[in-house]
This record gives sequence, structure tokens and C-alpha cells, in this order.
Amino acid sequence: MIRFKSTFILIFSLILLASCEEEINCGESDSLSCFLETHSDRSQSKNLIACAAGGQEGFLDDPALPVSVFFYPIAGATEFRYFETEDLSSNPDDFTAFKEISLDGLPVFNGYLHRFIRPASTEDTWSRVVYFTPDSVHISNAIRLKDATKPSEFAPRLLNINLSNPLEPIFSWTNGRTPENEIYFHVVSDESGNLISGTYTFEKNFQFYKLDNVVLNIRDIDPAPSLTSGEIYNFTLMGVSLDNWVNLIADTTFVAE
Repeated sequence: MIRFKSTFILIFSLILLASCEEEINCGESDSLSCFLETHSDRSQSKNLIACAAGGQEGFLDDPALPVSVFFYPIAGATEFRYFETEDLSSNPDDFTAFKEISLDGLPVFNGYLHRFIRPASTEDTWSRVVYFTPDSVHISNAIRLKDATKPSEFAPRLLNINLSNPLEPIFSWTNGRTPENEIYFHVVSDESGNLISGTYTFEKNFQFYKLDNVVLNIRDIDPAPSLTSGEIYNFTLMGVSLDNWVNLIADTTFVAE
């Protein structure tokens, strides 16, 4: 009986020691899985909208930091963080493969969106954006960085605007050299860069401010956004593939008259 008790105590001690060592190792890890474990008191949400573009010339291009990871911070979002896998062989659904990397961040459309700026890649890899709201931790879908193998194309020539009704212009476009776009994100902003509307469609057209074919609206306000006659506006388009890489970028300025 004494021998059995001693053996039980030894086994229990080994289990406890292994558990402590695992917790210590995880505490020292920079993986996304350990980050989430550290903040397990918060509920997890996977509604964080993010995508990435890079390698294009003419739109937010920077030879030193050519990749932009764009994301939409909802109200109350804080502590923006960036995680990335070592290479493309990692499973994008395995949070242990994502390691935190410190990158500079900048506001887009005067802070309505944000972006991390990253050096050029030598090969494809996976990334995710994470941030907090008071009770939750938000995690983006995996983003495949493809600036090395399939750089984004900046092609304003593919964009057309019908101003027959100047306060409800119709925007239409065609795909560029990469026809893999599954969804299109479009922003109408004013001359100062303030976002007026931000919408997504599966179709290659959008009429301001008709939501018939809009599948996601990131500025759903009441009253609805409107344009002012004679004012100058900007229209920005991104064509995004299923892996959240931006293949097509286009923008143009127009006057509502």
C-alpha cells in the first residue's frame, strides 16, 4: 500500500511538472496559439476584416516597405498585432505556426482603416491580424502574402464611372492580369481622404448609394451617406482573391456634377 501510494505521488508530481513546463514554455512563446491562451478570459471572434497588397506601382508603393496589410478596426478596437508563418508549408489553420512580428502601422482614410507595412517577401507566406475589444480578441482569416510571386496590379484604366446621375454615380470595372478575384472592396472618400462609404460586392459594379448587390457594408449609418453637387471625390477599388490577397487596385477622382 505504501509502495502504491509513493508511485502515485511520483506520477502525479511528474504530470504536474510537465504541466508547469508547458505553461512556462507557452508563456515564453510568441505564437498566436499561446497569445490566445494567455487571453483566454476573452471570447474569440473571427469577424476581423483584413487583406494584403504589395508590389504594385502607383498606389501606396514604397520600395523599402512594399507590402500593406489592410484591416478594418471596429469601434473600440485596440492593440493591433500582426502574426505570420515561416513559409507557405505551414497549415494556415494551425495557430501555433503563426509568430508575432512587430511592424509599423499607419492609418488609412484618416483612420477608418489601418495597415501594417512590411518588407518585401522572397516567397509566399501566411499572415493574420489580431486586435482587442473590451471583452473579445478578434482574429482575421489567414492572408496569403504573394508580393514575390503575384504582385498586386495598379490599373486605373480598368475603372469606368458613369456620371449621368452625378449624385448616384455608377462604377464598373474589369479584372486585370489576374482573374482570381472573388470579391471587390470599394471606397468613396472626400477630397480630404475621409471615408464616406465602404462596401463589398461580388459583382464588378457598384452604384452609389444603392445596396442591392452589396454583400458587406462597413459604414452602415443612418441617414445613408450622400454626395454633394460640385464636390470632388475619390473612388478606390480592390479586387481580392479567396486567400485575401489583393490582385487589382484602381482609383480615380471624380466631381459630382
